[in-house]
Amino acid sequence: MKDVCLKCGNKLDSDRVCTNCGLKIDIYEKIQNASKLLYNQGLQKAKLRDLSGAIDILKRSLKLDKNNIDARNLLGLIYFELGEVVSALQQWVISKHMKETDNIAVGYIERIHHNQHKLDTLNTAVKKYNQAILYIQQQSEDLAIIQLKKVISLNPNFVKAYCLLALCYIHQNSHSKAKRYLLKVLSIDKNNYVALKYYESITIDEEDADEALHHRPDKKKQEVAYSRPTAKKENRMSTSIMQIAYVIFGVVIGLAVAIFLINPGQVKGKTKEIDDLKKLIASSETEYEEQVGTLTNENGQLKKDVDEKTALIASLQEKDVFYDAVDYLQKATAYYLGNDLLASANELIQINTNDLTSTATKELYQKLVSETYPKVAVKGYNEGYKLYSTGKRTRNNSYFEEALVQLQAAHRFGSHSDIDDKVMYFIARSYGYLGENQQAIDYYNKMLTNYPDSKYKKDAQFFLNQLQSN
Repeated sequence: MKDVCLKCGNKLDSDRVCTNCGLKIDIYEKIQNASKLLYNQGLQKAKLRDLSGAIDILKRSLKLDKNNIDARNLLGLIYFELGEVVSALQQWVISKHMKETDNIAVGYIERIHHNQHKLDTLNTAVKKYNQAILYIQQQSEDLAIIQLKKVISLNPNFVKAYCLLALCYIHQNSHSKAKRYLLKVLSIDKNNYVALKYYESITIDEEDADEALHHRPDKKKQEVAYSRPTAKKENRMSTSIMQIAYVIFGVVIGLAVAIFLINPGQVKGKTKEIDDLKKLIASSETEYEEQVGTLTNENGQLKKDVDEKTALIASLQEKDVFYDAVDYLQKATAYYLGNDLLASANELIQINTNDLTSTATKELYQKLVSETYPKVAVKGYNEGYKLYSTGKRTRNNSYFEEALVQLQAAHRFGSHSDIDDKVMYFIARSYGYLGENQQAIDYYNKMLTNYPDSKYKKDAQFFLNQLQSN
């Protein structure tokens, strides 16, 4: 049994009470054990993908013992799995502050900080998520949906973004799309409260609709009738009036002819009634034409509003694509100035030149490509060839795997350069040594097709025949 205080490190008296802070060590140990028990429960829930439940339990564990490093590190991992990187880092930084040695949280933090590109991507996802919230507050759901789709492409496990996207689709009555994103959330966190509530609300609405359709058809028809626009009702009503008026007119004419034949003296007395009916029909026709004209004008204005909205969305999408391209270009420039040519090339290769609409950005892009791509390709080939040669000499497959990383980079940034044929040749050779024959065959064929005059042609054809004959 320990004879020092777990809180302040001073000695305990005979009753196991700290002589400095007065802590009763037995009670403190019980609290620690309860915290550890909750940690184990949280761990079991995390293994079962009940991440929301695990978070609740781990928070209770930390309330009992804030120094429970295992609980804090696991809480950070769960936040990271849910795409909430900031919350994850917060837990790991606190954990590192409490224990700087033999703490797995230190490795988590370093792994994120050393992958600057990944960190920038996650940061961009958070910014776009916040922008989507702003669009929703401005009642621009279409723009919010565009932003949220980009968020989940940058951070595929960002649960809050999936839920918000599903909510937008629910508001637009696109329940099938909302369901797809809610099911994605539940595959990450099977008991996510928000996703379950949204899914339940959609399911209840659909069940109510089905029940109304199959069991209460009269009521359904009545509801549908009430839901029609007022303008359409008036339109149909006017049409009915016209039809009735024409029928009456026909009947009246028929009667007039009969009266004329039977009793010509009565014709004059009926003439005024016929004139009155004609006036009534003419008035109904005028009212009908006025209503048609009003509806036509309203429809034209509505179409104009839709076209303007569509044009605005397209314009904003173009701007957003341009800003993304400029963002990659700025990062590439920063890496280039820092003499990190590979990182600069990796940023440049993500840019679609059609997205760079200004002359200045296009010129900067072309300059950076010409300064980085050839150098990165040559460096990748030189380092890859050395690793390939070492692997061939030592028969150690790890060298071939490392060689492929460098050679693939050389091929990616040196496509159609004067070294591309030998780059593809040694990629194929490396795959061959690793036993990945189909990959090797593909690269041999690609090299022979693109560079039929290469000096490696005979060797490539020889090894290709060998692989195809096996």
